[in-house]
Amino acid sequence: MASRQAALALLLAAACGCAGGSAYLVSPSLRTAPDARVAVLPFDNQSTAVDASDILRKLAAENFSRRGYPPLPEGETDEKLRALGVVDGGQLPAFKPEEIGKALGADLLCYGDVEDFTFQNLGFVVRKSVVLKVKLVSAATGETLYEGTGSGKDYKIFTNADEAKAAFVEQLAVKLVQNILKTPLKREAETAAGKALDRLPRR
Repeated sequence: MASRQAALALLLAAACGCAGGSAYLVSPSLRTAPDARVAVLPFDNQSTAVDASDILRKLAAENFSRRGYPPLPEGETDEKLRALGVVDGGQLPAFKPEEIGKALGADLLCYGDVEDFTFQNLGFVVRKSVVLKVKLVSAATGETLYEGTGSGKDYKIFTNADEAKAAFVEQLAVKLVQNILKTPLKREAETAAGKALDRLPRR
């Protein structure tokens, strides 16, 4: 039991060590941008969760709106991108920001990358992790006006076998309900999106 507790403690320490502070970039040009509308483009997805990019894209759009940057309608954005041959975030690097901006009729383009979207339920360890990186680019100049990374994490370690069994069953139920409601890792995803745009100047 002692060796198991030590191993779990090391795992938690390593996990926490990976959740360090985030770096942000804010260009002075962002405050003088004449058009505050932002096109939130399809996000790239490095995780194994197929719906992660859609979930975090919507949350990012909500955060832009709260800060005074009206997001273009997602359906309209996707329709115009399809005309360019873009159906997912991984295809965006093949096009210059200027091309995308002209197609969408917007200068502020938000690119996103889902770096992690994980729900692990191992009984003695429950790990939830969402990491999102966003970048706001001027289509006219190609300049990166804002860049930030946000994470939402929850780690629980149980050293008692009965507690671990109860937690395993409980988390299975949580995951099932979230999947039914199409809100997997809801709290962690909301936190990650909020932190990624935390330093965005309000308009």
